[in-house]
Amino acid sequence: GELEEETAFMTAMVTYMGLALLVIYGLMAIPFKSYWQPFLILTAVPFGVMGAILGHLILDWQVSMFSILGVIACAGVVVNDNLVLIDRVNSLRNTGASLYDALVLGARDRFRPIILTSLTTFIGLLPIMSETSVQAQFLIPMVTSLAFGVLFATGVTLILVPCLYLLGEQVGDAVKEMFKPSKGELA
Repeated sequence: GELEEETAFMTAMVTYMGLALLVIYGLMAIPFKSYWQPFLILTAVPFGVMGAILGHLILDWQVSMFSILGVIACAGVVVNDNLVLIDRVNSLRNTGASLYDALVLGARDRFRPIILTSLTTFIGLLPIMSETSVQAQFLIPMVTSLAFGVLFATGVTLILVPCLYLLGEQVGDAVKEMFKPSKGELA
């Protein structure tokens, strides 16, 4: 019976997490007026999951129901980090900065807040991860998921997301150029 309950819980959590990410995507698509940028913001979430799994392997913990709750919390922090970065890049582009300059300046401007958020989260959770009391044992998988997921996804936020932003804009420009009518077709 306990295994059935855990399986039902895991299935429900994955379903609701997918639904939550879909709602988050929709809510971000409206102010960004883009379908690409919310997707870009959410690209780091799977890396947070990978970090959570890696943390469980490092600390030799099994993935449990509480681990999934930690992954969900990690997704929120990761989305926030990426949102801060992409918003800064967009504001720089709106002031006339080139794409490359906006990406470099945006990453530089948001480097400290993103790193501080991630490191303080990880360091703040270390005492719980190292706790040996019986009362804290059920929290450790959740804390492990959150701490290692955020730590792992930080690198993705600062390196991969700007690269994907640049790649997406270049592909978008190339597609627009392909479908742009030539001067002979206009006459």
